Amino acid sequence: MRLFLYGTLQPQADTAIAAWVRARVVDAQPASVPGRLHGIDGGRGWYPALVRGTGRVPGTLCALRLTRAELALLDRYEGCEYRRVTLPVRTASGQRVPAQAYLWRLAVPRGAPVIAGGFAEWLGRTARCAYAAQPRDFRALAFRRACD
Repeated sequence: MRLFLYGTLQPQADTAIAAWVRARVVDAQPASVPGRLHGIDGGRGWYPALVRGTGRVPGTLCALRLTRAELALLDRYEGCEYRRVTLPVRTASGQRVPAQAYLWRLAVPRGAPVIAGGFAEWLGRTARCAYAAQPRDFRALAFRRACD
């Protein structure tokens, strides 16, 4: 499956979930989707919220080898705040392809900063840290119910 990733799930991110994703990547390339990115303070670090908009959000287009169970696990990791939708993705070479991405489904919290550029670059510019679920949190997802 093709999945557009723009934050802590990107294979190059330094998070436990990124390492899990990286083990399932068949191909990855720079890309972007239409929208706007906000920073959300998760208490143990920041994570991005992709919302519909007129700008471009940079990230990584990944071809992933996932079982249905692994995709369900990834959906549970993202939680009820996100829904997986198909978006038009533009690769760095200009090719346009459909891919799935996690879109923020709640109201953006008041004061949540708009992220210009990529999420990792924003973290570096602002001296913030990415939200990093502990590996035990991720394993526990297998037992958590999916969202409606």
